[in-house]
Amino acid sequence: MQTDLVDDACWCAALRLLDGGSWAWAASRLAPRVEAAKVRGAPTDACRECVVRVLDRVSTKVVVVYWCDATSCRYGDQLWRVGVSRRRGRCALSGALIKAGDVVYRPRQGRPRPVNAAAMMLASEVERVSPG
Repeated sequence: MQTDLVDDACWCAALRLLDGGSWAWAASRLAPRVEAAKVRGAPTDACRECVVRVLDRVSTKVVVVYWCDATSCRYGDQLWRVGVSRRRGRCALSGALIKAGDVVYRPRQGRPRPVNAAAMMLASEVERVSPG
């Protein structure tokens, strides 16, 4: 069991550090595991991937949305209201450009403020995929 040996080496290194041992010695023992754990990070300007689905239409102005962003939040049944965009952005459903003045859906505001509060969906895209 190779993993048991690695875990045992890590445990021994931790105990040695707690016992006043050398950091260099512990680091040399942990180096192979630390290198294996390194993961190349995404560029800071990368667009996050979200899963967005229109689940239901509550009224002519409100829809229920499933929103899942693995890096920040998940809402299983979030209410979104129709309104007019005050700024430019991107449609969460299609990726299309949103201009100020376009009719959009946005998450209903409340307390606490939703993590995806700045997100928008073009009303035309919501109508295209809306159930019923």
